[in-house]
Amino acid sequence: MTFRLRTLSYLVTLSALVAGLCLAQENGKDDESRPKGTLYVHVMPEEAYIWVDGKPASHRNSMLELPQGEHAIAVYNYGFVPKKETVNVTGAYQEVDMRLQPVQGTVPGPFGRIQIEGVPGDSLVFMNGTTPEFFVGHADEMNDNFFTTQTLVAPVGKHQLYIVRRKTNQPIWSGSLDVKENKRLIVYVKGPSEARVVYKDWSGGKKVKELPRFKAGTASAIIAIAPVKASLAVDRPQIKCNEPAKLSWKSSDATVASIMANNEKVADSPTGELSVNPKQTTKYVFQAAGPGGTVTQEANVAVDPKVEASLDSSTQDLRYVKVGDQVKERGSADLKWSASNADAVELNPVGPLTGTSGTQTVQASPKQANEGPLDETQSYQLTATNQCGGSETRTVALHLTGSIEPEQIAQAEPPPEPTPEPKLPATASPLPLLALFGIASTGAGMLVRRMRKPLRQKN
Repeated sequence: MTFRLRTLSYLVTLSALVAGLCLAQENGKDDESRPKGTLYVHVMPEEAYIWVDGKPASHRNSMLELPQGEHAIAVYNYGFVPKKETVNVTGAYQEVDMRLQPVQGTVPGPFGRIQIEGVPGDSLVFMNGTTPEFFVGHADEMNDNFFTTQTLVAPVGKHQLYIVRRKTNQPIWSGSLDVKENKRLIVYVKGPSEARVVYKDWSGGKKVKELPRFKAGTASAIIAIAPVKASLAVDRPQIKCNEPAKLSWKSSDATVASIMANNEKVADSPTGELSVNPKQTTKYVFQAAGPGGTVTQEANVAVDPKVEASLDSSTQDLRYVKVGDQVKERGSADLKWSASNADAVELNPVGPLTGTSGTQTVQASPKQANEGPLDETQSYQLTATNQCGGSETRTVALHLTGSIEPEQIAQAEPPPEPTPEPKLPATASPLPLLALFGIASTGAGMLVRRMRKPLRQKN
């Protein structure tokens, strides 16, 4: 190892120790009563930054003095996949290796350049967000345009820039910047809310077609921020109530993403698919954000809540006849119904119906209870509804006629009248009748005598 490299290694180790001592003092202020433990964090690339429990802690390899117990250690460097690990800090010395894997591929142009002046070199720089996922580097990696190359290259367009103090995590300056193609945008920070922005030509930008995301040398750095891209699609932009639709979305170079449905979050992944069943027309908004910007995509799903229903009867007239307690005649009708785009159907006064169509048989049922002729209207109402607010009503009216009569009691039959004797005319004489009677008597006597004579001869 050459003298120069040994000296550089010594300085790096010394810096890590000093940073660890500073952090130990800061943590000690938070909780001096808790015993501390020593944790040495190896990072790769060496420009990576360490967060402890969500707060920026140290740059490069670092010796950290932390309260004993579990801590979330995270390491970030733009152009590399972040690494996170939970470490249980004890009283014994510990080491943890946090080597980051580079993101494959290069960043295509067009580009603009951002140069930051007037802030401490170890200030943290964020683009389009303030969480570690939006960290892009340190001010001293993007503040030189002379002997060495220290360049922050950003996609053309509007970006929000945040500069934060390393030790306190307090903001130094933030503002909106309009990055222009092949222009060098210089931000001269003068105070928390004051900065002067100057545009100059960037001659090297015209020659660059693509760049690696991160490249660092002994005293140089090129950080090329990739633009965020996002898309959102829906397979069925128009549906009926209770029908499903499928959302599909994807993004690249986004660190946070979410799908909102009428301002309510339904998903939070950079890429995915989701089956939805909205009850009203819904706007889905996919927002993907990263250091390279924020992209918003929208897709609408129109919900048709209209219910279509029908109700018809096989007849319009019903007959009903009741005598005493006996129903002598009761007519019926077949009610044919249908309902589409509905999930609840009811026929009043029958009750709920199932399915989307059918036939319901109803009988004559008068409201009148007293005796007399019937002349009523018997109505049936079909109501179909859905969960999307749709409703449809159909009615049929049947004319009911007939009567309600008292019970009939059978009466006893009268006795038959006697047959009258024949009457003789008032002028008729009884003598002829007497003569006939005498002749009949004489004939009968002679007949008897003849019958007795043979009997005597036998004797």
